[in-house]
Amino acid sequence: MDHQDVAGVREVARAAKNYGDDMKFEPYWWEQAPRPELPSPVVPARIDVAIVGSGYTGLSAALTLARAGRSVVVFEASEVGHGGSTRNGGGFGMTLKTPFPTLAAKLGLKRATALFAGALEAVDYLGHLIESEGIDCQYDKVGRFIGAHRPKDYDALGRDLELQRKHLGIEGEMVPREAQHREVGTDHYHGGRLLHAGGVLQPALYHQGLLERVLQAGVRIAAHRPVNAIGQGQDGFTVVTGEGDVEARDVIVATNGYTGTFMPWLRRRIIPIQSQIIVTEPLAPGVMDRLIPKRRMLGDTCKLHHYYRPSPDGRRIVFGGRAGATEIGDAHASGAHLYRRLTALFPELADIRITHSWTGFTGYTFDTLPHMGVRDGVHYAAGFCGSGTAMAAYLGHKIALRVLGSPEAANIFDTLNHPTRPLYYGTPWFLPPILTYYGWRDGLRL
Repeated sequence: MDHQDVAGVREVARAAKNYGDDMKFEPYWWEQAPRPELPSPVVPARIDVAIVGSGYTGLSAALTLARAGRSVVVFEASEVGHGGSTRNGGGFGMTLKTPFPTLAAKLGLKRATALFAGALEAVDYLGHLIESEGIDCQYDKVGRFIGAHRPKDYDALGRDLELQRKHLGIEGEMVPREAQHREVGTDHYHGGRLLHAGGVLQPALYHQGLLERVLQAGVRIAAHRPVNAIGQGQDGFTVVTGEGDVEARDVIVATNGYTGTFMPWLRRRIIPIQSQIIVTEPLAPGVMDRLIPKRRMLGDTCKLHHYYRPSPDGRRIVFGGRAGATEIGDAHASGAHLYRRLTALFPELADIRITHSWTGFTGYTFDTLPHMGVRDGVHYAAGFCGSGTAMAAYLGHKIALRVLGSPEAANIFDTLNHPTRPLYYGTPWFLPPILTYYGWRDGLRL
């Protein structure tokens, strides 16, 4: 065992002292919305549309298609909503991974503006969907504050906001370091940026609401039935599963960071990156008023990005981040990493206990942009790069409209070249050294 391994074991051991006696290594959200066990449906030999994946994207597409009169079956390899849709932090906002100035320099101002306008449309669609469907998921547009990890990050956030305000009419404000305690009770940041077009929801309740509407619309959900291959059929496609083949006129792949080998072309273009979350025990009265006084969604400018928020009842902190090189696939180690980061931000939580720690995968792309498209006749939407709470349902709806032949399917994310890299086949072998470098760079804080 090398020095780094020993240090990792010690960190886990230290954090374990702060793990609650009933520590759970599954999403906190599932306590309020347990993963449903649905009866196994009778799947017809031929259907209009087969959807692979039962997350936000797949369910949104299924709802649009079923209400248009199409026969739809959703295939899920595990339990319904097992992946990122019920494992995320529940924050949403008008954000893309690449800052506006960088994107404008790379693609031109017109295209960058269209992309960010598309992200704003996704947020608006999320709110409309929740309101029109009457989904009770603790949705609240409280805004999002991003703390500047380094002094120069504050200036970069300001430039980004100014461009978004000028070209998109975005409402926001810069919060200098001397005033940041009105947003977050830490001295760690060098000020930050507040955007009003963002907020929080309970992700598993949102998923459950979508699922209920989909079932009411007559969609069949085939859980624990992984798709092994998608082949050309006599009049469409043959969806190959372990329980028999199904003929479908159209197929939508909605698996994002969980894309398997059944669609190698898409798998080569999606980078599964682990995100991890911990939840504290209930805090003493008044603590949340000091730490997160406005009850907003918060984040930072670290390369290994952290995001956090109060739980819906306002009593706990839900704290997440991207996995470092030594935490991939290990909820114990990732919980220790996040606990260390949480207490660095908020030293008064040094004796607090952690009750939940879990991991999940988000899908990134090599150009850090979401994508929707068609490959060999198979439709897909994926690569949300951490913005899936709003983007997934929006692009799921759009891809369903594309299947229906509606001109309303048109959107900016359907016009992008979807790149890959040589020697990449879906297993991100290059991530450990990159994550190690990012962790080192975050530590410099220059």
